[in-house]
Amino acid sequence: MPSRHLGPGSQPEGPIRAASPSGVSGHQRGLGRVYFEFGRTLQAGLDCAGDLGPDQGAVFGWVRHPAGQPPELRVEAGPGAPVGTLLLDLHPRNDVEEVEGTAVTGFSLVHEIPRRMAGRILVIGVAGGPAGRQEVAIDLLAYDLPSELREVTLSRDWGASYQLLRASALDPGRVATLHTEDGPAGIFGRWLDRLPRLAGAADWFMEFKDARAAILPDGELVVSGGLHAADAPAGRIEAMGCAVVRAPGGAAAVVPLAGEASAPLENGFVLCGAVAPPPGATVEVVVQLRRGIRAWWFLAEAAPVTLPDFLAALSLGRTELLPVDAASLHGWLRGALAERSRALHGYLSGMALSGGPAAPGGTALLFDVNDDYAARVLALLAPDMEARFARIVLSGPAAGRAAAALLRRGGLEVMVGGDAEGALALAAGGGGTVAPIDTAALVDAAIEGNPARLTANALPAESLPWIAGLHAVAGTGTMEATMRRVVAMMAGVDASALPVPAQRPDPVGGLLSEHLRGLWEMVPMAGSPR
Repeated sequence: MPSRHLGPGSQPEGPIRAASPSGVSGHQRGLGRVYFEFGRTLQAGLDCAGDLGPDQGAVFGWVRHPAGQPPELRVEAGPGAPVGTLLLDLHPRNDVEEVEGTAVTGFSLVHEIPRRMAGRILVIGVAGGPAGRQEVAIDLLAYDLPSELREVTLSRDWGASYQLLRASALDPGRVATLHTEDGPAGIFGRWLDRLPRLAGAADWFMEFKDARAAILPDGELVVSGGLHAADAPAGRIEAMGCAVVRAPGGAAAVVPLAGEASAPLENGFVLCGAVAPPPGATVEVVVQLRRGIRAWWFLAEAAPVTLPDFLAALSLGRTELLPVDAASLHGWLRGALAERSRALHGYLSGMALSGGPAAPGGTALLFDVNDDYAARVLALLAPDMEARFARIVLSGPAAGRAAAALLRRGGLEVMVGGDAEGALALAAGGGGTVAPIDTAALVDAAIEGNPARLTANALPAESLPWIAGLHAVAGTGTMEATMRRVVAMMAGVDASALPVPAQRPDPVGGLLSEHLRGLWEMVPMAGSPR
């Protein structure tokens, strides 16, 4: 049964039977649980009743009730005096046996504690049935119920703990389960530490193969894998998650996944969504998977990846799927990628990447000095570069040797960025205009004897972060590949004419390539023809 989050309980509509030692047909203690039997089709088990703080309390347990008639629950300070229900989460309890004609529903109820609240009564109501509407009341203070919510959370059914964590993340300002003295994860801290952990990727993890947890710089994330369990019952896997965002320095927050979605698969799972992590944060996804009566819970630490690796995880690129799942994945992925395109349209179409002639004294950014040939061509054009630029930033395997030759001449400020990302950041910090130049343009300028073409398309330094953003959400490979595409489009090449690297040789690969091509076509980039 899916979870339901209900507001304050209604007033009684019928007589209330009060549970007491003399009024309970069955009453037993064991494993920290008190059991109540009110008839053949209505029983309850209470796991605990305790305080989250001075203003909020919680009751955990389950109700066996007539099938198709979910229970209604509330807490009262005294007969007929209900207190506010802050959260009521109903969830499956497969660890409790069902009797024919009945169903078992677990519950986590968080309620207000008004000032001078002396009593605490749990009211359970069931509509319909042979006896009509039925309500029973249990005096929570009359029994020696466990009250340490953190300890109970650690030992109760994992599905119940997960459901409460997820519901708490949806409304952390209202519910104190995440804000107790136990730390930022509240009563769930020790339970989270006990979960199996997937660190980025694993060929085998629990009963899953090719498991992946990946995140892009903008907070988009995916957790996926293929099921390898011969005894798993038939049916689709239902996947859901919430995230634990751990900022540098130890601060943590449990948050829902924005835009959460999952693929309708039987022998694999894909769960995706987004968070807004601060710089340097670690993001972990608390995952629940259900297939029939089987369920799995784990904590997946999302590894930072480039977009091609992200798309590979999103499309289960390393997993061999059954035909029924392959068809389902293709249909779901088409919709998921279309939604991603819609979400990114405003960002990409607003990019300020239109090039213009470089201003005197600007910066030349050579981002792919990858061999001695490129270094020699640069040395050949050094006098022309010195006449047109005050500064040059180099990256690539041969950048150090090229920089040494330029430094000996002494006509330019020379900086080496290591990789293309580092070079882009260095160039952005220099102010003025920046002319991105790839080796192909450098060679063409030397062959044609036209070094002026190197200054034809430059960008204001403050526009360069757009390139990093473009690479993060639409990059087709390395940062060098992204910058080459930018250079080509600034030179007037239409984005639709630029090849997109093949993702995989199947229909899903075609969807991925179509998605990437569409993202680049959103970028309004035009420069001065060379």
